[in-house]
Amino acid sequence: MSFAAVEKVAGVPVVLRPRSEAPGVSVGLFYPAGSRWETVKEHGAAHFVEHLLFKGTKKKSCKELSREVEGRGGDLNAFTGEETLCLHGRVPAGHGPRLVSLLAEMALESTFPADEVERERGVITEEIRMMDDQPSMVAGEALNALLWPNQAVGRSIAGSIASVGGISREGLMGYWQRRIQKVQPILVVAGGISAQETLATAKKALGKSGRGTVAVPEPAQRVVGKTMRVTAVAKPVQQVNVALGMYAFGRLDPRRHALRMMSVILGEAMSSRLFQRLREEQGLVYSVSSGTHLQRDDGVFYISAGLEPGNLGKALGLIAEELRSLAAKGPGAAELKRAKDYATGQFALGLEGTSQQMFWMGDAMLTRGRVVEPKEAIEKMASVNAKAVQAVAKELYEPGKICVSVAGPEMSEAKLEAAALPLGKG
Repeated sequence: MSFAAVEKVAGVPVVLRPRSEAPGVSVGLFYPAGSRWETVKEHGAAHFVEHLLFKGTKKKSCKELSREVEGRGGDLNAFTGEETLCLHGRVPAGHGPRLVSLLAEMALESTFPADEVERERGVITEEIRMMDDQPSMVAGEALNALLWPNQAVGRSIAGSIASVGGISREGLMGYWQRRIQKVQPILVVAGGISAQETLATAKKALGKSGRGTVAVPEPAQRVVGKTMRVTAVAKPVQQVNVALGMYAFGRLDPRRHALRMMSVILGEAMSSRLFQRLREEQGLVYSVSSGTHLQRDDGVFYISAGLEPGNLGKALGLIAEELRSLAAKGPGAAELKRAKDYATGQFALGLEGTSQQMFWMGDAMLTRGRVVEPKEAIEKMASVNAKAVQAVAKELYEPGKICVSVAGPEMSEAKLEAAALPLGKG
């Protein structure tokens, strides 16, 4: 039996995963409307529009929208990414059709009241200030800007205080009409549902959805030279937060599975190399981790940590040692088996709940145009061999592909360059 069924209703793909035993229903309405399609003048528009979809429709006020779901014991939310805008929610079983109708109403019939636009402008300004007060987020944003300078892919999804302040109501409505109203969405429903009732509701609720498709965003442009590049942001805090990034691959590249094993081996768990060396053996950090962020045409492998400023050079030296070791020797057999067991186990656990299933299916439909069977994904991860991991480590760990950002007390690019010298040896 397939993990999910895909039907077309009123031209809209509807992904269904009925689970009669599930006490709840998770619903997501996905649009290819993220920040990568913004112009410089529209910086932050996708995220701003996402906020405004909660501010009232032709039929309901802002408060009535939230009460409609919360009064049934559910929750309502949304997120904006570089390549996705998603409205989603969760309700007890039996209320799924109502949630489908509500999300469609928010997406297609929002009114963008002028007073709400101005209030939300202030809310988003405070959200940006909140993120700017978190050094780890500052370092991460600075890393993206260093990897992909002067491009939508490298800009903050939330926008800047200046850009959010400069977008007019008319500009926001124009963005919504082009990217939401006129574009074909994907509806994903998982949990205690009746497939027949859900399809009937979707046909009525999404009958006025657009049929348009979205052009591929501008390709990500790398900046690759002979040496690593660095950036530093001075912040009056106690720790220095460092983010190290290396250009990786797009999210459909077959090497992504070997990249995931590389990430697990280096920093995704307590038994990882970096956690053991930097924290357990040296006591340099409380937190050190690695991960990947892959988009349709490019991606990054990153390592992040927070530590006392005086230990930055030592920590980066240890990180460089582990990167060089993996590139030169590859992983050991037992180490790779542990990584594969961890990755496949985490994947399976990540599909336990209806919300996780809904997000995974929506992402797969937007990215691949189909729902990937979990067995297929697990088999691909399990098939990775040591040579593939070593090859990826070799390809990524080149000085010209390395970017390092820091946010912390009295930091400067000169100090960071000195501390990061071991990384530049390749």
